[in-house]
Amino acid sequence: MADHPEATYSRMNKQIQTLKHNLSKIVQFSDQAWLAAAQEFQLINYTANEHIFKAGETVDHVYFILKGLARYYYLTQEGKEFNKSFSTTGQILGSISSSANSIPCTYSTQCLQDMECLSLTYKTLKILSNRFPEWNQFHLYSLEQLAIKKEIREADFLLLTAEERYTKFLEDFAHIENIIPNYHIASYIGITEVALSRIRKSMGLINPG
Repeated sequence: MADHPEATYSRMNKQIQTLKHNLSKIVQFSDQAWLAAAQEFQLINYTANEHIFKAGETVDHVYFILKGLARYYYLTQEGKEFNKSFSTTGQILGSISSSANSIPCTYSTQCLQDMECLSLTYKTLKILSNRFPEWNQFHLYSLEQLAIKKEIREADFLLLTAEERYTKFLEDFAHIENIIPNYHIASYIGITEVALSRIRKSMGLINPG
């Protein structure tokens, strides 16, 4: 049975207020700046294993994750998957290069759990950034964090051993590492699942027997 329109509106309003609370930890929005955005949000639900977007598609939305977990991954012509990153509750999901340049995205995003998001079109985010200093500050902050994350990940692959990368994964993703299957973790740190099993055994994380 479909939700009653009033119930749907009430839930969306509640989720918008939750998002405002979360984003206020980064930027303090004026009522005018927030209201302008609140009128544009869409509440979207995805199920586990569902794709939010796939490689080859042009991504025109930014997704604010209210609940759930997703992975970003590349797919080679041979059908091999390489996990790029993970996003979870309280984080943002999208593709800056695809949205900003209106070009096909080079990677896909797939939900690892049921997910609930509030989305804005990237065009709307740009308009908000031009109209309101708060949204411009938030936009710049998001871009900075993305650049920092990319720089750190590149350094990890160049400077750390596989075991060190796994240890760092456990530190960075402690809140979700028990949720993510080991084959996805192995793909993220650039090794096989068998190699990850050996590392976990040497670290005493699995029974050697």
